[in-house]
Amino acid sequence: MALFFGRKKTPELVVLAENIFKAPVKLPLGLKRKLNTLNFEECWALIKKVSLDLDHLKARSLVRFLFAEQAEQVRAQLENKTEIKTAIFCLQYLPAPETVQALVNLLNQHEKVIQLQAAEALKNQPPRLVVPVLIEKLLKNEIPPARAGEALMAMGHLAQDALLDAYQQASPEAKVQVLELLIISQNPKCERFLSEALASENINLKRAALKAISVFLFRDFWPKVVECLKDSPWPIKVKSLQVLTRFRVGEAKEVVRPLLEDEDPWVRQAAQKYFTILELE
Repeated sequence: MALFFGRKKTPELVVLAENIFKAPVKLPLGLKRKLNTLNFEECWALIKKVSLDLDHLKARSLVRFLFAEQAEQVRAQLENKTEIKTAIFCLQYLPAPETVQALVNLLNQHEKVIQLQAAEALKNQPPRLVVPVLIEKLLKNEIPPARAGEALMAMGHLAQDALLDAYQQASPEAKVQVLELLIISQNPKCERFLSEALASENINLKRAALKAISVFLFRDFWPKVVECLKDSPWPIKVKSLQVLTRFRVGEAKEVVRPLLEDEDPWVRQAAQKYFTILELE
């Protein structure tokens, strides 16, 4: 249904807006009766008028009362550039698989502000609906990892368990994203994947594994970290040296010593810091 906002706003909507601001979260029966007299266009104009000034609970109560039976019409407004932000605002309070899919698709929107709003809206959808869709899209590299991660981190243990289950079937680049999300969520269960990741030829995956080892203090991995010093590009050597320094691994001295003469200045600096820290102990 097309929306027509060119007409002059009626005083009734202004009065209704004032009543909504004064009302409790549970809308009074009298106010509900007045709201029931509005058509879709009038409801839409009203929500645009009050949305920025409503707290979360009252916004949810109002949106569900106005649009619970008209969610499809609300989703249709996502195609309207002038109404998309209002549509996202409303859809966060209208849980449905179709709504989740529509919001996930918006994570690829060219406007960053729309991506961020969609990610925020997904946080208010049921995790059981959101997590499978986001994980699938993430594994296929079909959505920006940062936006997917932002929403997934709000989904709690359901999302973390899904990430753990998805790791083995993921591509190397997707594994990087999974590890990063598990690190952010402080989930040490990623330990099971680190040996394989350290042996990977994917630099980003190896670097993510080294980061996890450092963050979770998995000192027992130090022999594998030492192996990363051999025939690796300079970023991996530097990160490996940082991990060995953090753990005060004196057993690695003979492997680290030649790196004091490495061709890369960052590697030489990291190797020097390793010996400096050990000498201070």
